[in-house]
Amino acid sequence: MKKITSICILGLLAATAGLTGCKKLIEISAPENQLVTSSVFTDSMTAEAAVDGMYSKAANGYPQSDMGTATTFYNALSADEGYYFPFTSYDPFTQNAYTPTYIFIDNYWISMYGVIYSSNSLMQGDSTSSLPLAYRTRTTGEAKFMRALCYFYLVNEYGAVPLVLSTNVQTTTSQPRDSVNTVYDQIEKDLTDAIAELPSDFSYYGGNKTRATTWAAKALLARVYLYRSKWAQAESMASAVIDNAGLFSLVTDLTKVFLAGSSEGILQYVPALTSAWTASTMCGSSTATTPYFVLSDSLYAAFETGDLRAASWVKIKVYNGINYPCYYKYHYVGAIGSVENAQVLRLSEQYLIRAEARMQQGAYADAAADINVVRARAGLANTTANDKASLVTAIEHENRIEFFAELGHRWLDMKRWPGIANPSVKRADEVYPVDKTTPWQSYLSLYPIPQTELNANVNLNQNPGY
Repeated sequence: MKKITSICILGLLAATAGLTGCKKLIEISAPENQLVTSSVFTDSMTAEAAVDGMYSKAANGYPQSDMGTATTFYNALSADEGYYFPFTSYDPFTQNAYTPTYIFIDNYWISMYGVIYSSNSLMQGDSTSSLPLAYRTRTTGEAKFMRALCYFYLVNEYGAVPLVLSTNVQTTTSQPRDSVNTVYDQIEKDLTDAIAELPSDFSYYGGNKTRATTWAAKALLARVYLYRSKWAQAESMASAVIDNAGLFSLVTDLTKVFLAGSSEGILQYVPALTSAWTASTMCGSSTATTPYFVLSDSLYAAFETGDLRAASWVKIKVYNGINYPCYYKYHYVGAIGSVENAQVLRLSEQYLIRAEARMQQGAYADAAADINVVRARAGLANTTANDKASLVTAIEHENRIEFFAELGHRWLDMKRWPGIANPSVKRADEVYPVDKTTPWQSYLSLYPIPQTELNANVNLNQNPGY
């Protein structure tokens, strides 16, 4: 346990050291580990290095603060999904006691804007490069997709945020927050552009699913439409992914869903850090005596009898004679065993997106049919839901079980759904005062703007409540 703690503290210190040695991200010139535009776009080899760096920054950026690991870990703790057993560094998330000076809140913001900087830089380089047009079009599409993905999480984690679309430090250092709708409009534009610019299969990437295709852009756009209550568009876009030319299918063996190249994967992050870190931090090594990320009582109790997801994605660790249900979606620590890639977008989400969109449009039988696809894979009988009220409950349940502790699904869902008993409040405001042991207030559904950003930019303002 001391060894585990030391490793995590060293990671935290490394992150802190990295922050103190550079400017804030939306003020920053080219990061020291990033090629500048003039050298990147002279040949395809250096250009590819820049593209790979953009993805790597998202998957393996600041320790424990990049999109690949932090979105899963921080959001799972902030929601009602579990707690971290070995030590208390992450307790502010579990207790919803995060503050503007909390280092992980700061690091997460920096990590996201670091990827956005890389995306903007790549688009800027493509616009003036002499490389073939087809290559520049594709890599520009990848950059737009990654920028959209970052802004999707930023706007859902922090609310209104600065919409930075260039690398010009003179304009970004004093940029105010843009409205949530303005940011979402840009996300939709980037994804619509990316659909036309990205390849429609994985042959350009050697068959690997670790870079964006038109299907990744459509899958994310389906989610964006759903979050914006554009039900018909969400249904149509999810259907396009589900009905594609055989590129994706649900994996019947649930222990193999997260393997590299899984047929369910629409986009995956490479395993350099993300999946191995998630495996070790969320579940723990095979030799560890203590559990790590422990599922909440309410989450563990929500699994139905016979649900194969409980058998495949939950591991029971015994400590001091007590059984602790632990997260076990990723199994392999330190690249020992089969190669696992972190799933960023996967097919089962598209079925549940379409189910929700159909339910909102009154197509109750079709919505239930989509839910049943996910349930059948989990070894469960068809849902009995057949009207809007029962389907709302069924969709919430399937999302909670299918995507527990996975890239913030539960946390973001609970903040966007209206309450069931009282539709004038959010679902989080109904569930969390009862389900969490710490006091809950509505403003906690958004993280605070980091104090270091407020200090650096007088045009930024803090979220209410902090």
